[in-house]
Amino acid sequence: MTTPTRTRTAVVAATRPLLQAGLEAAVTSAGLELDGTATPDSLVATVADTKPDLVVVAISDDGSDPFTEIARITTVHPGCNVLAITEAASIIELREAIVAGVQSLLLADCTLEELRDAITATAEGNRVLAPEVALQLAGSWTAEPANAEAQLTARELQVLQWLAEGMTNASIADELGLSSRTVKTHVQNLLVKLDARDRTGAVAQGFRRGLIN
Repeated sequence: MTTPTRTRTAVVAATRPLLQAGLEAAVTSAGLELDGTATPDSLVATVADTKPDLVVVAISDDGSDPFTEIARITTVHPGCNVLAITEAASIIELREAIVAGVQSLLLADCTLEELRDAITATAEGNRVLAPEVALQLAGSWTAEPANAEAQLTARELQVLQWLAEGMTNASIADELGLSSRTVKTHVQNLLVKLDARDRTGAVAQGFRRGLIN
């Protein structure tokens, strides 16, 4: 007797209702079961509840930054693949997405057929990159330092953990009894050592490498 194939499930996250509806329609037309919707900021809780095979997340230009949430998801739920849709991205942002655990990356001007194909492939564990993204990444990717843990001091690890908890430089300075300038120096050292563009990128790297929880 043939065992029926399990229908793969997906969660869709976007800040714009129209884009959310479009991604939901693409997921169902690709043959996946829509298992939940979220905003980029609520991804962790939604994925924890539904445990989908795929997360489709729209990276918007309205200030929302889902990379930290994606890093949490891919660390805690490694079986969940992530497909991100973005308007455009710098090479640093593209690298940050990959480090956070994004499996596939498309640009928002992709066709519906390209989106459906990417949804299917990513849900099966395959990587899909828009041609423009692949060209930007080619020759520019450098391997992550294997000894990141050894490079960070105990104080830098402590600061990184507090950054992950949303604390400001001033709050961290008060907690440690240091000046804000000293804390800013620690943060700058973290950005250099973790090859991150900003605080969010450093936190994403920290979760991805298991340096913080």
